[in-house]
Amino acid sequence: MNKINLSNKIAIVTGGAQGFGLAISKRFIESGADVIIWDIDKKESENALKIINSKKCSYQNVDVTNFLSIEKNLKEIELKHKKIDIFINNAGITGANAKLWEYPLNEWEKVMNLDLNATFYCCKAVVPYMLKNNYGRIINISSIAGKEGNPNASAYSAAKAGVIALTKSLGKELADKNIAVN
Repeated sequence: MNKINLSNKIAIVTGGAQGFGLAISKRFIESGADVIIWDIDKKESENALKIINSKKCSYQNVDVTNFLSIEKNLKEIELKHKKIDIFINNAGITGANAKLWEYPLNEWEKVMNLDLNATFYCCKAVVPYMLKNNYGRIINISSIAGKEGNPNASAYSAAKAGVIALTKSLGKELADKNIAVN
């Protein structure tokens, strides 16, 4: 296994209680980071803390589709840790499986809100902390569906395409700073 040194780094992983997010959280802790899992599912988050079993891991119940919830929790992290080094936008859903013309409007809005809007909200809120500390790493999880478009997954494909474009834009905006966006 490749070894990266994340000692003294503070990382936030959205959707960190299961799947990719849990694997990312575990790897960061193994590499020395302190990880704060952000997840809306309290039961899954408590289970993740048991699985990880490390004093370097904590959890906050955060609704990443709510900008005020994001801001409140970032302030708490900065007060406790004095900085935020790494932010992983991982929370997301695939949504319904349906032809575009049959896609439920409420499902479209749900996917867009979690997969795209939440990524924007989190980036908007965390970048000022990273600018203040002159350091940051932001990873936005997307999908090949965002490049290729999956049939019967128009909302997911569109949202992930938006994440790709958002990431490129933000990366260029921060290119002259010590903040990388991938």
